[in-house]
Amino acid sequence: MIKQLPNFLTLLNLLCGSLACIFTITNSAIEYILILLLFSLIFDFFDGFVARAVNASGSLGKELDSLADVISFGLLPGILMFNLLDGDVFLSTIKGLTTLDFNFNSFYFLIDSLFIKNASIIGLIITLASAYRLAKFNLDEDQTFYFKGLPTPANTLFIFSLYWLIHKNPESFWSNTYLLIFISIFSSVILVSNLPLFALKFKNLKWNDNYLVFSYVICSILLFIFFNLSSIPFLIILYILLSILFRKKIISNEP
Repeated sequence: MIKQLPNFLTLLNLLCGSLACIFTITNSAIEYILILLLFSLIFDFFDGFVARAVNASGSLGKELDSLADVISFGLLPGILMFNLLDGDVFLSTIKGLTTLDFNFNSFYFLIDSLFIKNASIIGLIITLASAYRLAKFNLDEDQTFYFKGLPTPANTLFIFSLYWLIHKNPESFWSNTYLLIFISIFSSVILVSNLPLFALKFKNLKWNDNYLVFSYVICSILLFIFFNLSSIPFLIILYILLSILFRKKIISNEP
């Protein structure tokens, strides 16, 4: 029975991610979405930790983990961005279609209204890129000491932080539609890229062996203390920039 505990935690991750998607679509209180996302992250971390502790690692757990992550860290950020890009207009249009008989004109109206005059569908490319990234990760045996492309949980935190900031201040810098479209495309590219990004893992407690990770963690803690969720977009950008600057060092750490 204890061997199934990691899979149970993975399913809890999936449950929280599914509920977060529903809460986002129904425009529920953003605090509920945050709590569910945090629980998804916690369960996602501990399922692997527990699997190693009880020696229950296996192909089933690996596949189940990716399937859960597709929802919690793939579909959820896509829906979050979908909402930011006037997803309500998209949903209202779909409801209006229920009163129309299907014919060529209604089909043209569907294409024109949902895919040409509305940008919200662009947000879902994050979901597509996340699914592709997770499939790549399952097949890639090189990502032990560093990641290839931005991990889906980090990207989800990035997108959610934007959702939070815009929700709290609709006139903020991040609310520009063209910027959000750019972020959707950029984050999708980073997700599926082969750009080496350092993993937040410590080899030991020596500064010389871990100065990049130590520096980033300390910087992250300080910024988060002073700026809370407002700091997350900049922390993700900093993470990417540091990985680019120290690309050779990151790759050289590979055994």
